[in-house]
Amino acid sequence: MQARSLDRREIRQTLARLANALEQSPLPARGWTSLSEILGPEELAGLLGISGSSLRRYAGGARPTPDEVAARLHVLATVVADLLGTYNALRVRRWFHRPRSALGGRSPAEVLSGPWNPEDEGPRAVRALARSLLGSSAT
Repeated sequence: MQARSLDRREIRQTLARLANALEQSPLPARGWTSLSEILGPEELAGLLGISGSSLRRYAGGARPTPDEVAARLHVLATVVADLLGTYNALRVRRWFHRPRSALGGRSPAEVLSGPWNPEDEGPRAVRALARSLLGSSAT
């Protein structure tokens, strides 16, 4: 059987499906280290709605990351990745604490307080706000 070649449209669609699948697949082992370095462990624990001691256990591999925490970690990783397209690490940290009109005057940290669900309206709005900054010169 001979493989057929794909046209540009099919390649774009295939790549978009692959990117979407990767975006939907949390990898907590990779997220703990990079997000802790950028946000700091206390900030990260607060945004995830977990204690500092739980963060240390999950990040160190002493306990497996629960699915709901892995999902929140994944959302934060995508938000931070989008912000790093515009901001440096210091400004990323500050971004989470500035009130945003798109969030009804609340800061992203306020929206992402407690044990939030990535499918809830607030976290989706935070994700959309961060994504909207890609390629802009927003401050």
